Amino acid sequence: MVQVLKDCVRNQIAEAAEVQFAKVGYTKATIGAIAREAGVATGTIYKYFADKEALFHAIITAGFVEEFSSLTRRRIAAFAQPGGLHAGRSILESEAGELLRFWVRNRLKVVIILARAEGSAYESFGASYVQDMAEQTIAQAREQFPQIEITDLFRFMVHKILSDSVRGIVAILENFRDEASICEAFSASTAYQLAGINGFIEWSLAQGAQDARI
Repeated sequence: MVQVLKDCVRNQIAEAAEVQFAKVGYTKATIGAIAREAGVATGTIYKYFADKEALFHAIITAGFVEEFSSLTRRRIAAFAQPGGLHAGRSILESEAGELLRFWVRNRLKVVIILARAEGSAYESFGASYVQDMAEQTIAQAREQFPQIEITDLFRFMVHKILSDSVRGIVAILENFRDEASICEAFSASTAYQLAGINGFIEWSLAQGAQDARI
């Protein structure tokens, strides 16, 4: 008899795997646990996916990763625009809104790739994501504030701020599920982070001016 595979079952399995990967991480997630989450027999999963790795890549696709990275680059680039670092602007405007809506639509996927991908092909994505953002941020700082000296301390602080930001993204997406609550949490987080970033920039400019006088 010809085996009939159903899209609804495939989607059910993928959704269960997404939950498990986000909850315990790629390495600790088991086909058995995914089967229980999906409400299917373990053998049923292998009718749709060759193994756990194939299931992971059905969820975290190359297209998803590229869109995530592209939206982030556009969001950071917006900071270099006049008034870019302004907490009063709505987080739903332009580039910020695009990235936030992407996070809301892909809540568990974002948690997975930023914090739960150890053991997968994307286990270094989180670290690379922070490093790429740091390099773009530093390049823009040079252009926007030529008087700022890019010291080792400056690089360290940019990297730390962005690392903390990524941990905050994961925490918010893990703790809030509906769009309104996620947006409110990111609005509060953005106001807090921008105040810190602006304070750090002001401090760096003041340090540069002080060093120039010495």
